Formats: sequence, C-alpha cells, structure tokens
Amino acid sequence: MITTLSPGIQFFLPLQRHSFQVDYRADLNWFSSNSNTNYTNQRAGGAVNMDFPGGLLFKISDYFSDAKIPRKAKIGDNSSSDPYRELPYTSNDLNIMGKYRFVDRWAVEARYNNYDYAYKNNYDQVGSYKRDLYGGSLYYRFTRKTDALLDYNYGITSYKTSFTNNNKEQSILLGLSFDPTSKLRGVAKLGWGQKDYDTQVAGRNNSISTAVSLIDLTYTLSRYDELNLKGIRAIQEDVDTNVPFTNTDISLWYRHIFAWNEKVSLKANLGYGTAVFEGSIRDIDNIVKTRDDKRFYAGVGINYALLRWLTLGFYYSYMDNDSNFLNYNYLENKVWFSVTAAF
Repeated sequence: MITTLSPGIQFFLPLQRHSFQVDYRADLNWFSSNSNTNYTNQRAGGAVNMDFPGGLLFKISDYFSDAKIPRKAKIGDNSSSDPYRELPYTSNDLNIMGKYRFVDRWAVEARYNNYDYAYKNNYDQVGSYKRDLYGGSLYYRFTRKTDALLDYNYGITSYKTSFTNNNKEQSILLGLSFDPTSKLRGVAKLGWGQKDYDTQVAGRNNSISTAVSLIDLTYTLSRYDELNLKGIRAIQEDVDTNVPFTNTDISLWYRHIFAWNEKVSLKANLGYGTAVFEGSIRDIDNIVKTRDDKRFYAGVGINYALLRWLTLGFYYSYMDNDSNFLNYNYLENKVWFSVTAAF
C-alpha cells in the first residue's frame, strides 16, 4: 500500500491577451512496508505568455525539480554499491518559444530548450547531463482551423563526467496541427530522426537513424464522449545505463460523462509499446545481452464530483512488460483510490 499526498498551489494573473503564472507542487510517497523507500518529489517554476495583436506570440517558462528515482527493490542498503539504490537528482527545464503569423495563412516558430539533469550523489554523476535543443517550424493554414507544418530540431547532449555518451541529434517532421477550438484538436507529426555519438564505442551503434513521430489528437464525439490518440517514436537514452534505444508507444484514451448524472465520469485506456536497445550490457544473470522490451497496458477508472471543489476517484491499471532482461520482465497491477480538492 502506497499513500501519496500531492499539495500544490498556483498563482495565475491574466493581463488582457497576456498571462503570468507561478506554481509549486510536491508528491510525498509513503510505503506501508519498507519505509526506506519513502520519497518526495518537488517541482516549482513559472511561465510568461504574451500574445500581441499583430500576430506575435512569445512564451517563456522555467521549472526546477528536486526529486528521486525510487529504490527498485527492497534488498540492499541504499549505498553506492547497491544496484537498486534510490537516485536523488535535480533538474532545470527552460523553454523559450516565439511564433509569428503573417499574411493570414503563414506562420513561423522558433524554439529553444535547455535541460540540466544532475544527480546529487557523486557516485551517480555518470548519468548527469545537459541538453540544448534548438527547433523551428513553418506553418501553412489551408483551412480555418487546420495547419500543415514542417518541423526541424537539433540537439546537443553533453554528459558531465562520461564523455563517451556525448551526442548530437536532429529530426525533421511533417504534420498537421488542429486548432484548440475545433472538434478534432492537437497535432500529428511524422518524420526521420538521427543520433550521432561523438566517441566511437565498441558494441554500440554510434550512429542511429529511424522514423520518428509525435501524435496527440483529441476528438470530441459528443458532449459526453471524447477520444484521445497518443503516439510517440523517438530515440532516447536509458536513465539507468545511458544506453540509447528507440521508444515506440501508441495508446488510445476514452472519457465518458454520464448523461443521467454529469458528476460521474468514466475513463479507460489501452496501449502497446516497444523499446529496442542499441548497446549490449550485462544482465543480473551475468549474461551480456541487448535489451528488447515489449509492453501492453490498459486501465479503467471512474470519478465522482462530490462537490464543486471535491472529486473522488477509483482507477485500475495493468501492464505486461515482456523483456529479455530479468529485472524488466514483469506483470504489474495497480489500484488507486484518490481524493482531489481544488480551491
């Protein structure tokens, strides 16, 4: 049994077409047994959104996290020699975006992201890194609420102690963007991505390229029904080993509000994903392997708005992660009971 308390506060100030916000949230997790696994995550920051009448949109946000990757097993003493130890870290996520729409149909966008991820303990520093990501988009509005877009992104990842993992990545994608006020809203992008490592390491694919995608589409079936399709395919790096892998995931989410009582809502999801790793590492059975994961997951839940400011919830989720690595081959069942108060 795990109890999680998540207090948070937000200050939001609208200024005509502009807005300013500052917010804080903490997640305090208590385990009924093995209390040395208890951990707290905190996140604080703010954002400025500026929307000028001439078609210029500017956004800047910065969020700082003080958090932990929790222990992965109840054995061990949580010391530097414990492979299942908790991993406390800090991160800072800075985002800057500017977008300008001109001659009615065209728009151009520029983006910058600086992400600094640092473990607190010296013996974990091999996983600390900084990433600078530069991007741009060109939009063409061919209907009143639909844009075609061309995306390009270029990133530089620098590890703070393990220089053999330094790499550069780039991607180019084509897609569609749908207005937030339309029946179908969100974005769908498909393209090609590549990651190149600065140092050649034996046994690792030092230049990885593959199809990439980002899909987040919501369709309003009716006043009471909504579907959300999410999909991602991207080259990522494993948080435990820094080994690169291609992550593919597709899921469908459904939300229904009961017409006979609009205080009651049902939600359900179904998804499938794979993680194909590029480098070989040693498993806990002392065999050197290339990790390959396949996961199936599903969930269902119900919410009841007891009062305007108070919501009760129940949710069940199931995951089957089929992996050739022993520690990642598992079945997971979770049940949540939640109480949410918002003032």
